[in-house]
Amino acid sequence: MPKAKPLTPAIIAEAALRIGDRDGAKAMSMRRIAGELGCDPMALYRHFPDRQALLDAVADLAMADVRDPDPGANWDHRLHALVTGIRAAALRHPGIAPHVAARPPLAEQGQRLGAAMMTALTQAGLSPADAIRTSQTLVAYAASALAMAVQGGTRDERWHQVSDTLSSLPDAPPGDGLPATGSDEQFEFGLRLLLLGIRHVAAADAGA
Repeated sequence: MPKAKPLTPAIIAEAALRIGDRDGAKAMSMRRIAGELGCDPMALYRHFPDRQALLDAVADLAMADVRDPDPGANWDHRLHALVTGIRAAALRHPGIAPHVAARPPLAEQGQRLGAAMMTALTQAGLSPADAIRTSQTLVAYAASALAMAVQGGTRDERWHQVSDTLSSLPDAPPGDGLPATGSDEQFEFGLRLLLLGIRHVAAADAGA
């Protein structure tokens, strides 16, 4: 067994992230993480109450890759950068990406990104109540888009089934224009619709 290292929550999370990057989500067991660190699995519980809490920390660590948006950019450009950055950062760490989708991070990095999102939404002209609801919607979209990207992203057998079904509907355009589920194309189109909707709601709030 490798020589034990002094343990901190950060060192444990970094080791778990390495394992996930290398071997996938199922490999991030307490036993595997302890083996990576050269310690007894029970030592991890001195820093995290359970595996879910540890994975929460790993998910937050993965979000450190997301850069703060340019404060001089328009609000919609900042929101686009944030949401696309969150998805891209999670996909760079496939072992933790499903956990990020299921439980968006709430620790240091999650709070940093959440604050940047709220600032952009406020500067868009949304009322405080609408800014809160919109941030929840954006997080939900980012999480669902990430979950679809983890599971799909290509024109597989299911895509062909859906495409053929759409093509058979009355007055429907050819289904071959359907983006693959979880693809960049699908994600970008959906995010553009959301940003247009935010602009509409902000205009309505301003006229209220």
